[in-house]
Amino acid sequence: MIFTRLCGLVPLYILGLASPMQRGGSLIPVLLILIGTVWGFFIHANIRWRFGPLEWIVATPAFHHWHHTNDSPDVINKNYAPMLPVVDRIFGTLYLPHDRQPERYGIDEPLSPSLIGQLVDPFLPSPRPRHPASLDPSLAADTPESRLQHQDKRDDVSVA
Repeated sequence: MIFTRLCGLVPLYILGLASPMQRGGSLIPVLLILIGTVWGFFIHANIRWRFGPLEWIVATPAFHHWHHTNDSPDVINKNYAPMLPVVDRIFGTLYLPHDRQPERYGIDEPLSPSLIGQLVDPFLPSPRPRHPASLDPSLAADTPESRLQHQDKRDDVSVA
């Protein structure tokens, strides 16, 4: 969150639209933070309203719900832009069907019931396979044992 706020505030200071040393202060950074906070609550709202052509200009709840969906592999990792869907259009991650809403949200892995567990969990080794080799034993890591097994299989085939 700090990084995100800096990305919004630093350009204001660079362009001279705000000044941290200004005696009376500037209202622009305050407005930016307030609008950004309200917008964050808005796009996470659990409402099913559609906003027509406005959805292609600014992020709406319908747009952002697809970012959190777990419906299928085809719709995961979509709609990253916090405010402007055109960014997702440029990078090929835009997904906003008009005829349906997401059916599932979240992740498939079990989630710790405690807050501390949820904060620590991303830093622990993942129990799920991270590489196709772990799904198929024939693609397992290159170890002396696996080389011997593969050699034995080749010997059996060449003898036959």
